[in-house]
This record gives sequence, C-alpha cells and structure tokens, in this order.
Amino acid sequence: GSAMTGFALILWSYTKNGSAMTVSFLSFFQYVPYIVVSLFAGTFVDRHSKKNIMLVSDTIAAVCSLVILLLNTGNGLKIGHIYMVNFIIGFMNAFQGPASDVAIGKMVPEDKLATVSGMNSFSENLTIVMAPVFAASLFAFGGLKFILWIDLGSFLVAFLVLLFVVTIPHDEPEMTQEEAVFSG
Repeated sequence: GSAMTGFALILWSYTKNGSAMTVSFLSFFQYVPYIVVSLFAGTFVDRHSKKNIMLVSDTIAAVCSLVILLLNTGNGLKIGHIYMVNFIIGFMNAFQGPASDVAIGKMVPEDKLATVSGMNSFSENLTIVMAPVFAASLFAFGGLKFILWIDLGSFLVAFLVLLFVVTIPHDEPEMTQEEAVFSG
C-alpha cells in the first residue's frame, strides 16, 4: 500500500505540475531526513521496544496517508503538503527499518535467518518492481483516492497483525541510558 501511494503521489505531482524537478523533490524530502536521522535511530531502537516503534511508525505513516486523502478529497492537496508528508515518512522510516530488522532477527531461529533474509530481499525487490505497475493501473482506474484507501487498509491489517499476533522475544531495552549514540 505505501509503495503504491508513493508512486501514485509521483504520478499526481507530475500531472498537476508537469515538472521533473517537482517530482525529484519528493525523493529529496523523504530521503534527507531518513539519512540524517538514521545516524541516531539505531541507538534509540536498541533502547526501546521494537514492536512499539513499529506500531508508532505505522500509525504516523497512516495518519500522513489519511491527511493526503482528506486534502485530496477536499481539492486542497498541494505539492507542499506532499513534501511535508514525505519528510515525516522519511523520519519515521529511519526508525521503522532498524526496528523491523532487529525484530526479525529475534523472532527467526538462527538456522533460518539466511532463508528469511532471502525471502525479505525477494519481497522488497518484488515490491519495488510491482508497486509502480499496480499503482499506475489503479491510478488510471480510480485515481489517487482509490490508492490511498488501499494504503489505509493495508496499514490497518499490518497494525492489527503486529499488535495482536506478532510476539517479539525479549523486546526490551538492551542498552543503558548512559551509552552514547556513537559508542561501539
């Protein structure tokens, strides 16, 4: 859902502005906060519940999608809104990724890590390839609103599964508060 929304926002931005520079700023506003915050996010993730970090990150991303949906429905969506949402999502992804990686490492038996790593790589690459195809088709069929509803539905399913089904063993802080961000 999120990958389709990301591509649909590129399509929407280009159809509204016709500018490649406008579209390139979508990535800029998502990846700059990700890169900067990633320097510190690992330490935070190590000190806090991975499950809670993922739940909060997903919730904030869902709120961002909902804001885009509401603005688009009211014909008030502007490119600046999307830049702001991409900034927030980039910030949250800096926490979501490490939390997810650590959680998988804790849930999967050591002898299955290579298999799970391969499956994760496959699914991530499949998403990279297929999300634009599905997003473009659905954008032509139902527009941005349709894709945003799918995105919100996928957030709801992921949130509920993470909240009620997934158990992360030993999901408590592993570092003391006195440790510095860049300590090894």
